[in-house]
Amino acid sequence: MLILALSLAFALPTWPSMTTAELAVFEKGELVLRSDTSTDLTVSTGIVKVAAPPELLWREALDFEAKKPENPTLKKLDEYARNSPDDWFVRFELSIFGIRVVIHDHWTCFPEAFTCTWVQDPTKVSDVREEVGHLIVRPEGRGSAIVFHSQFISEVWSPGWVRRWLANDSMVNVVEKLRKRTEGKAG
Repeated sequence: MLILALSLAFALPTWPSMTTAELAVFEKGELVLRSDTSTDLTVSTGIVKVAAPPELLWREALDFEAKKPENPTLKKLDEYARNSPDDWFVRFELSIFGIRVVIHDHWTCFPEAFTCTWVQDPTKVSDVREEVGHLIVRPEGRGSAIVFHSQFISEVWSPGWVRRWLANDSMVNVVEKLRKRTEGKAG
């Protein structure tokens, strides 16, 4: 009942439907990757099964410190405010092929629903605008699965190939390293 109330009050994101081709990739245990850089809006989604319980995947997905050594483009990650254990603000500093990008996000998590959302913090200056995203963890067979979705418009000049890298290679890097780390801990 609480999850239903939360989703109605906050319009929590839902698990995306998949095409037949995407479902075949997902069922093989491979990463389903969706990306679009055809407009100013960079959109990227990664969906994958993980051979670990949802509770472990959830904890690992929110372990920001573990992301630092896994992501060579992530130069700094600082929590700068916290309203509650499930509501906090993070500053990410990235260096992507020599282009410095600073993003300030407001993360809100709903542990009962294994769901987090984030939006750009409007009180801070970021190099992106209209940034939103979410992650959802769910039980899947004897393990779990995660969807990681991000979209933004870059305020920093960046050539199309950098945006394509962010939408594709960066998403693969983030999701695959999260899966590997989580499965390693699941033993």
